[in-house]
Amino acid sequence: MKTKVIPVLVLVLLFPDFSCRKIKDYFRDPDTEQLIETLHTTTMIGHAVNLAMAMVQGNSFSFATFSRSNNGFPCTTLMVVDLLSDPDMGTGNGKADAITIAGLWPDENTAILSVIITDFHAGDAILDVLGIKTIPVIRDAEHTRIALANMDIQLNPDQESFLQIDLNSLEIESKLLRLQTPPPTDVYVAVLEDAYFIDINNNETGSLISDDSYTITGGGQLIEVTGSSAEIVQQALVEVLISPECNANPTGGMALTKVTGLADKGFPELGTAVLEFTEACRGTAYVYAATGQYVGSHGKHVSFNL
Repeated sequence: MKTKVIPVLVLVLLFPDFSCRKIKDYFRDPDTEQLIETLHTTTMIGHAVNLAMAMVQGNSFSFATFSRSNNGFPCTTLMVVDLLSDPDMGTGNGKADAITIAGLWPDENTAILSVIITDFHAGDAILDVLGIKTIPVIRDAEHTRIALANMDIQLNPDQESFLQIDLNSLEIESKLLRLQTPPPTDVYVAVLEDAYFIDINNNETGSLISDDSYTITGGGQLIEVTGSSAEIVQQALVEVLISPECNANPTGGMALTKVTGLADKGFPELGTAVLEFTEACRGTAYVYAATGQYVGSHGKHVSFNL
């Protein structure tokens, strides 16, 4: 019994300003907001890219406009999607007002795209314009594969120049090589990627977007500084499946979230959690492993509502 009390007594002695209630509040369920935001954003971009692939093949949608430089290939295109009128946005619904995509198409199944997202909702903030430069896309049989690199993301870029894609054949090949790299199969490897890979299964219905599923793998790091407090959030996704059959949560794959922070008052933020997703559609995730401030959630089902 005594060994169970000692850690709490040590914490109280080290941090005398903290009451037992504050110590209890420190140990909590994993913070999943950033993971959910990442899934919203990647599926939204994947959805818009999927539309572009369908429209270049001759399909049309009432909520999107599309133009191309010529009927054959290679060609350039410009597409604008009204997300507020798009009935098939799924988990990305409400993340932005519109998406503009400029595309360079070497052939029917290959593209390099630049994306402008208007009024992008990032947590509690709304960014006027978010741009992602030169996204490589390959369509193979019933799958569309996309690679998003964090280094290509810009806030409030000059839209006119940003949407101009002028690449030579060597530059196009180098962009497409991103898609030849096998996605990581371990969350501890994925957290180091600083990129996300999206695999869209078209379910043999190329012109029907609403039944498509998204498998997302990758990872990155976020740094937030507020006054004298700083926080680093590292996250990873491995084969996280977003299925049209369930809008509540992913139905497969694993995710990792790791927080390291220094607060101006109180305990340092230290915690790691590995989450597992199952076919159960209840808006939850299973905590496969947890350490630090998340240790009490190990083996629990925690809220993960898309």
